[in-house]
Amino acid sequence: MKPFGNFRNRRAATGAAGRSVLAALGPGLGPAVALALAAAAMPDPALAQGDLYDGGKARVNLAAKLRSLSEEVASAACRLDAGIGSEAARADLEKAMTAFQAILAGLRDGDTVLGIPTPETASQNLRSIGAVNDAWAPIETAAARMAAGASGDEIAVVSGSFRDLLERAIELTARISGYYSNPQELLQADAITLDYMARQAMFLSRMNRAMCGLSTGTAALGSAEELLETVQLFDLSLAALRDGFPSAGITPPRSDAVRATLETAYEAWSAKKPIFDAAIAGGAVAPEAVIEAVALSKDLAVAMNNAITLHLISSPGQEGVYRVPLQAYAEQQLSKWLENPELIAAIRAQNATNANITQAEIDALDLDWRAQTKVEGGGPLIANLMNRPMSKWLLEQQTATAGLVTEVFVMDNKGLNVAQSEVTSDYWQGDEAKWQETYGNGGGAYHISEVEFDESTGFYQSQASLPIFDPADGKLIGAVTFGINVQSLM
Repeated sequence: MKPFGNFRNRRAATGAAGRSVLAALGPGLGPAVALALAAAAMPDPALAQGDLYDGGKARVNLAAKLRSLSEEVASAACRLDAGIGSEAARADLEKAMTAFQAILAGLRDGDTVLGIPTPETASQNLRSIGAVNDAWAPIETAAARMAAGASGDEIAVVSGSFRDLLERAIELTARISGYYSNPQELLQADAITLDYMARQAMFLSRMNRAMCGLSTGTAALGSAEELLETVQLFDLSLAALRDGFPSAGITPPRSDAVRATLETAYEAWSAKKPIFDAAIAGGAVAPEAVIEAVALSKDLAVAMNNAITLHLISSPGQEGVYRVPLQAYAEQQLSKWLENPELIAAIRAQNATNANITQAEIDALDLDWRAQTKVEGGGPLIANLMNRPMSKWLLEQQTATAGLVTEVFVMDNKGLNVAQSEVTSDYWQGDEAKWQETYGNGGGAYHISEVEFDESTGFYQSQASLPIFDPADGKLIGAVTFGINVQSLM
């Protein structure tokens, strides 16, 4: 998208009443439209598809994630230092560090895997990225030492620096959003609503960090007053999203699916909110309460991500907004996975093996696969496929996308799986559009599915299916399907 205007002008457009309510709900809620502007901006039909997918949406979405990751690193470091669920804390810390490092490098240098096709060139954006990097450097060093088992004063470094890092991340998100987004293509109410949704993840991580700070007596990591404020902000924001808050510009949910998702999240939150009561009242915070708070935040974070996706696709005129960036991402980035000669060789080999397979044999294999998915640990057919080198390679590629790709499976010329990153519900795809429209019709077309909730991943996703051609002779030999967490692209 084209750079647009001045972020200050957009802030003024919110109106005095909206600004006052937003200010009451927490620092930065009013000024930063952040994820909302990147997520919901409708494509300009005058632009070519290549221009539409310039990485602007991915840049803003990823910059917004740095806010939550700043809190997550502090929370996980606190738990690891205190020995509260040490293994889980170490895994959370390493995951947050890896994501932070990948996102920061991608914002600066570009990263096709993350959907950022080119390096950043705007000087003001580069300065903001540099400021985040400077704030991140001492935390990164200390956190890495902690993850490796060091037991020095690393937690003091983290606790003394993470607030500055968070402030720099908020500033970067606003800067990137202002540069890459065009507010003329987005309803102001949608922008505000989506920003509320995106902020919830940061509040959840902040509650975790404050609980750990109280449990360990580390004042720099949290106080009862901060926890109370954050709990109130989260509760008020979630209720406003569920019911609408017109005076602040928040529209009621646009669909029953959005409303149901937010209602379920609010019920889960209300049932578990007493976790924080004793800490707020000044009582002792047991390690078990910290662990319980972390588990709650992870569940609610998934719910908020799903609410964002549902809100986007239910907004007027935006029902298909995910298709353009999804197809562009598939064409420009995911298609590169198909250049792996070992993957091509695996498809050729299976096509040769199954050259004379009958439909009855295919149906029997599919029934066997479905039965094995219902057995804990799977069965020999599933194990054989999941242990193939190309299945492991696909999983590595998927993991490197930081949650953007949720699954990927490759099909042969019969529609049978050749390799896959996750266990699919069936083994034969030949009766489905993902194979029929890419390979089955012989035309080598792309297929983009509707957005659906995927129970195996817990996300709303779409599937992008591409044909696979043999580079040796250009013949169509198979197809591939990528499951995409569409919220990450929009």
